Parts: sequence; structure tokens; C-alpha cells
Amino acid sequence: MLRFTHSGDDHPYPLAKNFYQIVLPSIVILSLIISLLMGQGSKWLIEKIYLELSQRKSATINRAIEKKDAQTWQAIQTTDDPMALYQTPAGQHILHALREEVSELGLAHLKIYTKEAFLIYSSEEEDIAHFDMSDGYRQAWNGVNNLIRKEMKEGNTLYELYVRVPNSEQHIVMELYESIGYLDSVSKQIIIPAIVLPLLALLLITVVIAYFVLRAQDDINYRTNLISEFRRRLQTLVSQEAVSTLRSTIGKGSVVSRRIKATVLFSDIRGFTNFCDSQSPEQVVSFLNQSLGIVIDAVSQNKGDVDKIIGDAVLAYFQGNDAEQRAFDAAQQAITIMKTKNLPRGVGIGIHTGEVLIGTIGASNRMDFTIIGDTVNIASRLCSAAKEGEIVIDQQSFQCLFPLNNSLIERLKIKGKEQALDVVRIEDKNLC
Repeated sequence: MLRFTHSGDDHPYPLAKNFYQIVLPSIVILSLIISLLMGQGSKWLIEKIYLELSQRKSATINRAIEKKDAQTWQAIQTTDDPMALYQTPAGQHILHALREEVSELGLAHLKIYTKEAFLIYSSEEEDIAHFDMSDGYRQAWNGVNNLIRKEMKEGNTLYELYVRVPNSEQHIVMELYESIGYLDSVSKQIIIPAIVLPLLALLLITVVIAYFVLRAQDDINYRTNLISEFRRRLQTLVSQEAVSTLRSTIGKGSVVSRRIKATVLFSDIRGFTNFCDSQSPEQVVSFLNQSLGIVIDAVSQNKGDVDKIIGDAVLAYFQGNDAEQRAFDAAQQAITIMKTKNLPRGVGIGIHTGEVLIGTIGASNRMDFTIIGDTVNIASRLCSAAKEGEIVIDQQSFQCLFPLNNSLIERLKIKGKEQALDVVRIEDKNLC
């Protein structure tokens, strides 16, 4: 459906502007949020893997030691002096087994606690039989395995993992130290592509969308310019009132005719038929364009509306306050300009004020938007009565302009009317 916009709304819809100011920033923010969430998710996943592996390693260590000497291992877990047991042959065997497990599992450090954070083993063996209470230990003792990122003095970074050993007869907690780069290769191969690839896909989709948005904006601009040009040309073919009415009724049903009060101006070139007989068609058209243009410009400049051009005649009307004055000023202006340009023919103009019916007439497949009514007919008769360079205006309209001047009033018999009409005839020599 063709939609006419108000002259202030003739700009094309700013699709590209909205895309770059609203959609694109939203995509960027969304990408950042996705990156952040996936980054946090990957971090959580890596920590989860570390804890799972650490719990398995703790269970492996515990089983391996139990296989070596379960009785001695149980005694170490319950004694208050583990160093004394480690001095025995059986204890030395357990201590050697723990050192081997630390080495084989690639642990940077290992601590084993019983209740109250009592250390029954530590890779730093001077710490054995000491208490080392920490938040990590408390959480693990209560069944919540956890890890802490720890910067070492040597400059490397480790995960300090606290896990409760599953299925142990005595509740024990192991603190395992793992290199933070242990799963770097996993993250590079799985997690990083899982973040980067969707973002690259989103970037590619954004570029494609931006391309089509620009193409669409070009098409919108082109079509908007076509519609604006069409509307401008349409306004030269029909009245402003017709365009305004059609614009306001699009999508609201048919145009409804209505009564309005208007001052009607009818202009006609005098002696036009004889002029045509003596001139070429090109000369006639040139003269018509010039003379009709003068009348139309005068009507427009005085805020009137040209209803239609009928051959060499112009039908126009004025609404609102001072309609009579503006119609009279337009008539004066047109006659004066035509006289100063020394055109071969002049116009006679009739002016009458009254009610008219404005709306569409015709068949469903061909209609015309116009004003009709007795006021239009009378204005046409007054125009016929006006000589070249004359304005014939009805008395009531004239009284609106010059309320105290009754000296120029004459009675004019109007064709089709039983009673004569009081009018004022103003010749060009009386125009000011």
C-alpha cells in the first residue's frame, strides 16, 4: 500500500542508523557477556576437573598405602605421634610409599590431615605432627572439596586442592598441590575453540547482516525518494486539500465528503478562443502556462488552494479567517502581474463566498476530488460577467473587505437564479 507522509516525515526510515546505534552495540555487549559467561564457565569446568582428578588421586594414594601395610597406615591415622611410627621399619615402608605416590602422580606437594587439621604426612616432612587449620581444610572436612589459587615464592602458580578421601575408615583430608598449567592443553584444544568459534560465527553473521542492512537502507532511500517525488508531482496535479485528505484517510476507509465555508475564486482568460485561432499550438501552450502560472502563484502565495484547471480557467478556494481578503488579494495580484507583463490576453475573475461540498465524485475506477455546490456555480457566473482585467465579487464578500463602501454595488442577473445578486465590479484601473 502506498503511504503518503507529511512533508516533515519525508525522510527515509533510518534502518542503518538504528542498526549501528542500537543493534550493533547490543551484539557487541551480547558477545562480551557470552565471552564472560563462557570464560567463567570454562574456569569453573577446569576447577571441577582439577577437584575430580584430585579426589581420584587421593583415593589412589589411600588404596596404594593400604595395600602396602593397612595396619600401620591405620595406626598412623590414629596416633598422636606419627613421626615415632615413621621411625619404625613398617613406618619407613609407608613413608617411602607416600614419597613414590607423590612422584608418580606428579604432585608438587602433598599434605594429609586427620581431625583438627592434624598433619600425619607432608612432603615437607618437618611439618608432620603439626596442626594447620585453614578454611580449605574446614570445607573439605565438612564434605565440600575446594581449591585455592596460590602464587608460590618461586614465581609459579599452583592450585591448592583440599579433598576428603572417599571410603576411608578414618576421616582424612588430603591437600594436593597441582601446577596450574596442567590442563592448559585441554583448554586450548576444547574450551578456547568453544568460546572463539561461536564469537567468530556471531561476527560473521553481524557482518552479513550489516551488508544486507546497508543494501536495504539504499533501497529504502531510493523508494522514499520515489514516493516523495511522486507526492510532489501529485501535488502539482491535484489540490493540496486532496493530498491532505487522501493522506489522512489512508487505511481508514473511503473519503467522506463534508461541507465547508469557502471563498471561491474563478478565473478565465478573455478572448482565448479567438487567440487560439490565430496562434500555433506551441504559442497557445506557452501563453497558457504563463498566464495560468501567474494565477496559480497568486492563489498559493495568499494561502489558497487550486481545485482544478479547466482549459483556460482556474477554480480555486480559500478557507479560514480572512478568506475573502486573501481571495481578493490573489485576484488583484494576478491581474496586476498579467498587465505588467503585457500578455496578449487578460483574465476576468469572479469571487463568491458560501458553503460548498468538498469530497470525491465519479465512478469507483475514476474519481475526482473537488468542490461542488451553488457557491461554485455563482463564482463561475460572476467570472463570466467580469470583463478582461475586472473582478466581480458578491456584496457580502465585498462588505467583509470594505464594510462602509456601498457606492459600487450593482444588481446582476445570474443565469439559473430568479433573483438578481448584489455584486461589486472592480476594474483594473481601480485596483491598488
